[in-house]
Amino acid sequence: MKTVPAFLLSLLIASGVRADPPSGDVEAAVRAADEAFWKTYNTCDLATTGDYFTDDIEFYHDKGGLTKSRAALVESIKKNICGNPDQRVRREAVADSVKLYPMAGNRALLVGDHRFYITEPGKPEYVTGQAKFDDLWEYVDGRWRMSRVFSYSHASVPYAPPTAIELPAAALTKLAGRYASKQSGELDIAVDGSHLKLSSGTLTLALFALSPTQFFAKERDLRFEFSAPKGGAIDRIFVRENGNVVDEVRRKAGGSK
Repeated sequence: MKTVPAFLLSLLIASGVRADPPSGDVEAAVRAADEAFWKTYNTCDLATTGDYFTDDIEFYHDKGGLTKSRAALVESIKKNICGNPDQRVRREAVADSVKLYPMAGNRALLVGDHRFYITEPGKPEYVTGQAKFDDLWEYVDGRWRMSRVFSYSHASVPYAPPTAIELPAAALTKLAGRYASKQSGELDIAVDGSHLKLSSGTLTLALFALSPTQFFAKERDLRFEFSAPKGGAIDRIFVRENGNVVDEVRRKAGGSK
């Protein structure tokens, strides 16, 4: 095999011709590049983000369409991910979902599922959705870069209810009673066997305990936080959906059971 003179090899690399990557574990190298890229994404380090794209990258999004070129994609991230100072976006791969498939021509296909989280002032971080990704990495200009990206199957994250604990009947009875809010109207909380039952009009919902004051629904990500003033009796419920407070329900006078 003929060797390529060093000066010619440097010209080829400078021209964007794909040279062979260093010998070693391709999967480890691509996964390391992928991890480094997402660190720049999560911190909005836009000056570095573009280094992980080829000049002719094509980004296909099932909702947003096609974005072509490195400059256009970095500008899109700047505008849509990093443009709101009151909203921080964080991406995280779903554990054990990411797979790598070596491809001919110094390429590798990285596929998997990932989720996106949002943090806003005064609120806990919450998950906003998940999607599938197919990223084609190429060894070009002396490093691994993405040249084709497919982001699709965007949807809400499937709800997996936590494991309930059992509370004594006396602990459940303290929480039972009649409550009301401007948003939800009147509702009744009653003891129903080993859990609580919420009734409001035609709605009936079983509430299962996470702790003596924290309950959840199994149908969707709804949490019910029973609260009391210091040293007092339970007088309100904070209702959270996907981690965000969506209602505050107060106990009605004489509503204890």
